Amino acid sequence: MAPVANSTMLDVAVESSTEQAGPSTLALAPPAHPTLQEIEASPRRHRLFGYPISHSASPAFQNLLMQRSSLRKGDCSNEGPFPTYSLCETRSIDEKHMRRYVREDERFGGSAVTMPLKVAVAAQLGKEHILDELDAIAQATGTVNTIVVYPSQSGSTRLEDRRMIGTNTDYLGIRHAILRNVATQHGLDPSFYMRASATYQFPLDGRREGLKHSALIIGSGGTCRSAVWAAHQLGLSPLYLLNRDAAETANVVQYFDQRGLNLDLRPLRSEQAWQEEAVRRETGETGQLACTIGAIPSMAPQSADEKMVYNLAHMFFESEYRPGLGAHANVQANVETSSTIQRFPLPSARPFLEMCYKPRVTPLLAYAASQPSASAWSPICGVEAMIEQGLAQARMWATSASILKGEAPLQDPLGCATAAGDAGPLGLEAEEEARAMATAMGDVVVAPQNHVAASMKMPRTSASQLTTGLDTPQSFVAAVR
Repeated sequence: MAPVANSTMLDVAVESSTEQAGPSTLALAPPAHPTLQEIEASPRRHRLFGYPISHSASPAFQNLLMQRSSLRKGDCSNEGPFPTYSLCETRSIDEKHMRRYVREDERFGGSAVTMPLKVAVAAQLGKEHILDELDAIAQATGTVNTIVVYPSQSGSTRLEDRRMIGTNTDYLGIRHAILRNVATQHGLDPSFYMRASATYQFPLDGRREGLKHSALIIGSGGTCRSAVWAAHQLGLSPLYLLNRDAAETANVVQYFDQRGLNLDLRPLRSEQAWQEEAVRRETGETGQLACTIGAIPSMAPQSADEKMVYNLAHMFFESEYRPGLGAHANVQANVETSSTIQRFPLPSARPFLEMCYKPRVTPLLAYAASQPSASAWSPICGVEAMIEQGLAQARMWATSASILKGEAPLQDPLGCATAAGDAGPLGLEAEEEARAMATAMGDVVVAPQNHVAASMKMPRTSASQLTTGLDTPQSFVAAVR
């Protein structure tokens, strides 16, 4: 597909049938990937480093978000120039262009980092490398997916003095997607439990003092680390780990053990092990299962180990759920207290966040949603996590943008990752427009050009198309989104 010459915002409508936006709501189509000329003229340049990345939906999401936010704040006219977010194919952190774009570009405003670079970029710190420091989340997970620009410790904003801080918004995407789901189940504004005034967690299982609810994590690797940390921060323990590769799972357990984080991680690889844990949950030795996070590709299982993963996952999904079983919350669903840790009531259905979103409705997501009320699950499409992590990135980048003008940011950029809506740097309208666009999108088709220029195709997408071939009711498609 030929590149589009101009990426100025187009108010083109596409069909969206999401619950959030309502039937027939018109969502903005994404701008085209910025051209080389537009990147050159941009007042603030952002990039996605990794490989392969031609399929990424991030440029569409971030460029629309930055354009709408800039227009709302009066930072530029409808003709631009706008901040830009572009693809930069990078197989290794040793490729010279990555350091050049990050360290030597006066208008570098921050970047996203994806596979295979997330772990490698976090492992080397100092002015001779990509990053200077890691924040607490990146240190805990050992992975970086976002670079944020900071002034020097003394406040200097000169290019050579700026600090590059690595963080991980994959963790925030997972956490926020689950919190938004729980808040919605409680009849609250979706962002209610995302406020920075407290840490919101699942309640304790009241059958035994201090007993936490458990969670299941399917998969391994960098996303699994983020999922483990998110589930831990949500007050869930133990965390069952389900993956086809025993060595990969052992590496995840070893990683957190070596850091002395004292997490109760329990790999499972057999029905017997599952049954033993089921007895522990039933007797109250272990808290009942309250949440699942899936982090594997949507592919039909072929090997015995892959079939084992699906079989045990189905057994977890079929397990009984009793939300009224002595769950202890220290906060009413709609009341904010002064407690640092606020435990919300158990939702009526357990959140299942499926990180894979191609197709939108994966076999595991469909299976969980098909369970009866006694085993209730509330499915969350991975697009929701993608949206939340992308918003967190954009908020931090917008907050640090003043550094490029020689001015210190008015707020801590990392602290603004959770500053949603009009209380944050982007504004509610821009955030909701970007959210609606991403939710309405089908699979994104990108044609790479010289590593950075690409074009985006936005089809008119109906809910029935989002199943990508699965025989799933349209009502379910709306529900999982």
